[in-house]
Amino acid sequence: MTSEATQIRKKFLKLAKILHPDVFGRTLEEKETATKYFSKMVSPAYQLLNSDRERGEYLATLRMFAQGKKQKAETPTLSSEIAQKLYRIPHEITYKQYVDEVAPKQYESLDSILEHTATLSELNLVYLFTQTSLSFSSGSAAAPTTNQPANAEPTPAAQPAQSPALRNLNMAELFISKKQWTEALKELMGAEKLDPNNAKVYALKGLVQMNQNAAAIAKSSFQKALKLDPKEPIALKYINQVTVATKPPEKPPEKKGGLFGWGKK
Repeated sequence: MTSEATQIRKKFLKLAKILHPDVFGRTLEEKETATKYFSKMVSPAYQLLNSDRERGEYLATLRMFAQGKKQKAETPTLSSEIAQKLYRIPHEITYKQYVDEVAPKQYESLDSILEHTATLSELNLVYLFTQTSLSFSSGSAAAPTTNQPANAEPTPAAQPAQSPALRNLNMAELFISKKQWTEALKELMGAEKLDPNNAKVYALKGLVQMNQNAAAIAKSSFQKALKLDPKEPIALKYINQVTVATKPPEKPPEKKGGLFGWGKK
């Protein structure tokens, strides 16, 4: 086991202890919230980072994402002051300093987890946008190389084991569980940009839009989700509800005749 793998496991066990539902003094609601953070954020991240193959594929996906954004000359939208500061004067050492400053605060309080997670995400985004050569930590797995002849057909790249929008999806689900629809929708819009062919993104968008009383838009999102994946469970569960809501009311039968219905037929 590499030293980095050991550090990843230590961090995971530390967070598991912090977010354990039996931490003394927490209310039932706080315990449920802590469990959701662990299952939606910490556990999936550990599963990805603990696998050399999946970690390498995920980092390759991030490199492709950054390259595409640079080619389009796009600029990131940043809310946190520290991320804006890094973007103005980008440097790998500064990036690591800022991450080391924010990361210990991430799980100090259940109320501030989302805020600090969003800040870390923006720092990572700036790093992707500004570094000409993305050099991740030394323990990260590099893409495998093969001794192919120069004229050989390139081997197709392996598909990422995890969606590049995984963090956004997990954050969106957390916001949905708290009925914070506006925040959830923001995360899903970000997820759509990262993974536009992910059926779950559109299914969750439909769920949020339905709860924002936008039935017609929700129906469109559910339909797009089912077009990508006809078995998408969230879309299948709710599409009938928004279909009924958007159905125009039936017109009452026309009354024929004169006064009190007598007369013409």
